[in-house]
Amino acid sequence: MKSEEEIEELLKKAVVAGLDGLDFVGTFPVGTICREYNGIGPEWAGAAIREKTTAWLSLFEPAALIHDMRNYRSDGSRHGFNYANMEFHENCLKLADHAYPWWNWRRYRARVVAHALYDFVRGEGGWKAWQDCYQRNRRENDIANW
Repeated sequence: MKSEEEIEELLKKAVVAGLDGLDFVGTFPVGTICREYNGIGPEWAGAAIREKTTAWLSLFEPAALIHDMRNYRSDGSRHGFNYANMEFHENCLKLADHAYPWWNWRRYRARVVAHALYDFVRGEGGWKAWQDCYQRNRRENDIANW
């Protein structure tokens, strides 16, 4: 779990890079974001794998934070799932472009990684994570009354 200071730093990076979804994330208290943000990777992958993946892909952490909050409020629909994943993809591309100038080869490597991450989140593992969050919401918050 990230500290409030670490979350605030990720949010600052998201603002500077012009990421989408910050208005949505801004509706949550920092404590909720700290609790729900689990790094890069699905909950079912386990903490050790997510910790390593997050370290390797730290450039994309602000996008993952926004994506995790979308999952936190999963409505279980395919439309919501697709929206969250497209936003994640666009945010990862923005982070790649923000981190490196157009002439730097690292920018294009980071963009390839962004595409690979998108392929992962929109796949069956991502759908399982989306549905797991939805089921948790139904149990904990009676989402049917939203």
